[in-house]
Amino acid sequence: MHISELETPAVVVDLDVMDHNLARMAAYCREHKLLLRPHTKSHKIPELAQRQIASGAMGITVAKLGEAEVMLKAGITDILIAYPIVGDEKTTRLARLAEQSNISVALDSEEAARGISAAATRQGSTIGVLVEMDVGFRRCGLGNENDLLGLAKVITDLPGLEFKGLMFFPGHLTVGPEQRAVLRAQVNEFLDRSLETFARAGLPLAIVSGGSTPTAYESSLFHGVNEVRPGMYIFNDRTTAGIQAASLSDCALSVVVTVVSTAVAGHAIVDGGSKTFSSDRYQAEDGVGFGLVKEDHAAVIERLSEEHGILNVAHSERRHHVGDRLSIIPNHVCTTLNMHDEVYGVRGEQVETVWRVAGRGKVR
Repeated sequence: MHISELETPAVVVDLDVMDHNLARMAAYCREHKLLLRPHTKSHKIPELAQRQIASGAMGITVAKLGEAEVMLKAGITDILIAYPIVGDEKTTRLARLAEQSNISVALDSEEAARGISAAATRQGSTIGVLVEMDVGFRRCGLGNENDLLGLAKVITDLPGLEFKGLMFFPGHLTVGPEQRAVLRAQVNEFLDRSLETFARAGLPLAIVSGGSTPTAYESSLFHGVNEVRPGMYIFNDRTTAGIQAASLSDCALSVVVTVVSTAVAGHAIVDGGSKTFSSDRYQAEDGVGFGLVKEDHAAVIERLSEEHGILNVAHSERRHHVGDRLSIIPNHVCTTLNMHDEVYGVRGEQVETVWRVAGRGKVR
């Protein structure tokens, strides 16, 4: 099938660019002796997770139990759930997963640890645990090295749990290179204190897991880190390019849309709105727009309604007509892809494969 035959809106992935992204990340991790455990929330597609493992990843990361179940069904058995699992039903599901695979979880509370321990004990399984650090993003995690050690000691004494180490997500480093360097120094101060505290206590850290796509190629600069969990690197997006963590040529994913109206002067309307792209803001430069039109960088996607993308083309040299097709690089690839049932892999102008987004909607 030719790409022009796809009904729009359609999510397409340039296979050559994606394969380059996978190979480059795997090479970086090999060079710096880092374990690669990509976060599959960015695609939720088992075939792509398998492709990541084939290119050098030792396992995968997911956000939710439902995603882990999808990946396990596809034969992937080394999984980190980078999310606190709380509640009897969920901990029971977790313990059952651990019977069939090498499962680890991240958590930051004794309550979560005790709940998982109880479920693992009932099920007769063992679950690995990473204690989450808050390195400045202020979402989850403990922000004091003594609190980290205290929780780790509790975990080592609980049945059914295996303390493996520490985990952090530097989500606040979605900024330009100079700002990332300043913030990374602060993260490293906390890492140094934590590593020293655990060493003094004689409690080994088999894993110190960090990383994100914005910091992926700076992972070796984080002190003590031996595992990284980038997600968006497989595709990249407009924000990743905007903060200079990738280039536009590294953006493998775009959404093909059709111009459906030019009735309003200075504007073109496309058949993709907030239910196609999500309304995530652009986190770089002036923060304007909801995506980048590859064929017309002067066009600004100034607002979205549910099914309409409103492009301001007043400063465009290109004339837009009803029926024209455009390719848009989204601000945030993860939320965009999660809105679609299938993704088309293309090479050149030919559709080579179709993937079902099997993990879509798996939020429990």
